[in-house]
Amino acid sequence: MRRFSGVLSAALLIGALNGCVSKQITPEYKPRMGVARNSEGFVTFAIDSRVGYEYAIYYEDPVSKNWTPVPGCGGIRGTGDSIELMKRFNSRGPLPAFTLRHTKID
Repeated sequence: MRRFSGVLSAALLIGALNGCVSKQITPEYKPRMGVARNSEGFVTFAIDSRVGYEYAIYYEDPVSKNWTPVPGCGGIRGTGDSIELMKRFNSRGPLPAFTLRHTKID
């Protein structure tokens, strides 16, 4: 009887494990953005976009530490291709931190 309960326990464990791995988990979509600055102070943003999403670029204000929208870099609709935008920033100081926010649209 002991041997049978051990085999039964192993069979139940394998059955339970098979149920766990059969469900596919889809990772959350996180868009990528490249940032480059030239010597004249122009910053180029390159966004790997997807259709069905809208994007906005924010920068961290160095004084208040709040995230502020980059003027003219909001409401960007995804095309499925790379999107490039160019903005002028102070060419003498360091660049602020940038982030890309995305929203799923219908």
